[in-house]
Amino acid sequence: MLGRYVLKRKAALVGRRGYRALALESSCDDSCIALLEKLPGEVPRVIDQEKKTLNSVAFGGIVPTEAHNFHQSHIANLTSDFCRRNGITPSNPPDILCCTRGPGMTGSVSAGLQFAKGLALGWNRPLVGVHHMLGHILVAKLPKSEQKHIPEPEYPFLSLLCSGGHTLLVLSRSIIDHEILADTQDIAVGDAIDKCAREIGFKGNMIGKELEKFVDSIPTDLKESFQSIRTNNSDNKFKFQLALPLRGPKHKKIPEAVTFSFTSFLSSLRAYKEKHFKGLEIDLLTKQFLAYKVQEVIFDHILDRINICLLKYGSNKKLYDQASGEMIGVKDFVCSGGVASNRRLRQKLCAELNSKSLRSDGQNERLTFHFPDISLCTDNAVMIGVAGMEIFEQLKVRSDLSIVPIRKWPLNEIMSTGDWIEFQEEEFKRIMAVKGTDDN
Repeated sequence: MLGRYVLKRKAALVGRRGYRALALESSCDDSCIALLEKLPGEVPRVIDQEKKTLNSVAFGGIVPTEAHNFHQSHIANLTSDFCRRNGITPSNPPDILCCTRGPGMTGSVSAGLQFAKGLALGWNRPLVGVHHMLGHILVAKLPKSEQKHIPEPEYPFLSLLCSGGHTLLVLSRSIIDHEILADTQDIAVGDAIDKCAREIGFKGNMIGKELEKFVDSIPTDLKESFQSIRTNNSDNKFKFQLALPLRGPKHKKIPEAVTFSFTSFLSSLRAYKEKHFKGLEIDLLTKQFLAYKVQEVIFDHILDRINICLLKYGSNKKLYDQASGEMIGVKDFVCSGGVASNRRLRQKLCAELNSKSLRSDGQNERLTFHFPDISLCTDNAVMIGVAGMEIFEQLKVRSDLSIVPIRKWPLNEIMSTGDWIEFQEEEFKRIMAVKGTDDN
């Protein structure tokens, strides 16, 4: 009897068929491709992925025209090699295609989107145009190597999206219901970190990561001494002033609109260099101090704004089910985007917010933090595939092939573009088909 059960179980497993998605991401300077498979009721499985990144060191930063040319030069060959490696052919295509539609640099997005349209047309497969930031949010649903036993976040949850192009605190009630609680009023945190690191003297393509490595290499006792030095004013050993933005008498404790602001970090650093170094190279000890303090205070600013949001929205003004009117609580917190790979930011978030929650009953309950694997924090095609598959399954829609890139696409307006097409039930079932099993 046991033998017959094992054989029947094996037959059932063999009979199950997941659908496959080929995903492309090209919103900035990374040409990315991934192949994912999803079985019914399970999270997507990453079969393969690859990325090529433009080397922008010679340009001193990302130049949109150079990024566009980079994608045009590499995305076709990258896809050709990738498909050959994974057995993807015109007679064995993926079931759906997912591609970044925006937000992002128009030229970069266009290179990937137009190529994806060609594949969709040539293979006769549906295309899902994906919101880049939704990808960053939903990639947290994948199993994490460092958080193996933590289940995926449940709606409603909060997300801190921090990258070179965005800094957002978002309340997500569903895949298409997102409310932006805080946005940046100037530049994004990743952009600020890169520019500050360059001012301090760092060079490279992943300059924010170089800053993090440098700070990590500072001896612990030296970092502890740096931590004790206050920079609210210049009355300190290094005569360096770096205060938290949007604080002080002229700013309300709880403003009408909560925002991040990062330009003052760069201006403070430039003024300091001009006054104390006048074009000379910064000595090692000062470089260590500046690197440590800039990273630390930038992250303190992020935490300060999150705490203000918790005060502003924690009185159940936002956290209710609009359909039933019942109060609900937030128990999950996602941190994603390129800057989310910074382990110091992760430590500070957990330490500061660990005992807080937005429970509707007023009870304290620790937030569960979700940090995607480091490799999935920076731009990648896996996150685009995950988001595209969610849109396909939950909303049963695809994109019309007339879609164009959207440079600025509010996260709370994903479905307002007017070019989504509902799947016919037969086509949807065909893609989601599960082969029958022999129970005899």
